[in-house]
Amino acid sequence: MRVLLMPCGIGMGHASRCLTIARKLQEEGVEVAFASYGCGYEMLDAYHEYKTLKLPDIKFYGSNGEFDIKYTAKKSINIPYIFLKSIYYESRMIRKFKPDIILADSHFSVPITAKLFGVPCIMIQNELTLNFSEFYPQEKKIKYLENGLKKFIRNICKLSKVIIVPDVPGTTEIPLKLNKKVVHTGPFLKNNPDKMPSKNDLRIKLGFNNSDKIVLVTVGGSNFGIDLLKLICDSSSLIKCDRLIIVTGPEIEADFIPETQYIIKKKFLDNMMEWMKISDVIVSLAGHTTIMETISLGIPNMIIPIDNHPEQLKNAVNIERYGISIVEDLKNLSPEEISTNINRLLTDPEIIDRADKVKEMFSKYNGTEIAVKIIMKHAMDNQSI
Repeated sequence: MRVLLMPCGIGMGHASRCLTIARKLQEEGVEVAFASYGCGYEMLDAYHEYKTLKLPDIKFYGSNGEFDIKYTAKKSINIPYIFLKSIYYESRMIRKFKPDIILADSHFSVPITAKLFGVPCIMIQNELTLNFSEFYPQEKKIKYLENGLKKFIRNICKLSKVIIVPDVPGTTEIPLKLNKKVVHTGPFLKNNPDKMPSKNDLRIKLGFNNSDKIVLVTVGGSNFGIDLLKLICDSSSLIKCDRLIIVTGPEIEADFIPETQYIIKKKFLDNMMEWMKISDVIVSLAGHTTIMETISLGIPNMIIPIDNHPEQLKNAVNIERYGISIVEDLKNLSPEEISTNINRLLTDPEIIDRADKVKEMFSKYNGTEIAVKIIMKHAMDNQSI
């Protein structure tokens, strides 16, 4: 059996959760291959031994940690050409690899390509609606664009066999016309938190003391996280921890981050969940994959969603309800304020107690295994045909 995975390449979250699926599929004797672009491709190509095709780049634009919807729309005037070009490259990969099924993670040209070749396609989506027009209430063009994209996403997703949402029910708004196709599996995790070594054992393995207070900062490779990283560096002397671990991602030039006995700088961590588990606090953007891993491990956290980014803002709202997170707008944070928040998370007994309860709540989900069963079932159905 062969499965072709094509994740969105903006940030590392989509590629990361597809890697989780790929590894589980390989355990079942399935041959896998990848196609992606941007940061997702860079991570797959540089750090993993998979067949990986580079697809045409799609970019989001912004500055100062803020997603600029209007400028992105203006710069995306050639998106129809990129869309067709992507279908061409996807077609080449399908002809060469001959998959039994294709897995598309938030990459919307793939269901069309799969349909052209008669190959079943499964979509992975944690966001099925768009609400960016609320940031520009006076801009009718933005509203028209949003309505058009909503219809486009619905029609594309209808081409797939199943839409897998790697989250718990109730966190994602599901369009009525897609309701019968959607399956909530719970998060895709590289490691089962209940089967991982203890926090103390992992600290010994990774070279830390059991008594250390550890803060992990990760921005998932997105350039939108550079300003957060700079703020963390400016506030580092105020954060009351023993070790500050900063994970930048493969596309960020992080020469501005000093490496000291106190500050540990990493570009990429394949065993990220182990590094997350040894941490007492996690600081990150509001990417869905990072949030799912953080909640499932039960780590107190500070979330800074990309400003004007509808999906990240929704993700932040969803995690905040568990009571183990502080959600802040980057524009409103000074070094003193961000360090005060982190120091509170390090010491607040109520938050620490709730974190253990949240971990127990999420322990009943096994999204990776459920997703793999769905993928293999549809692949075998296709083989029988």
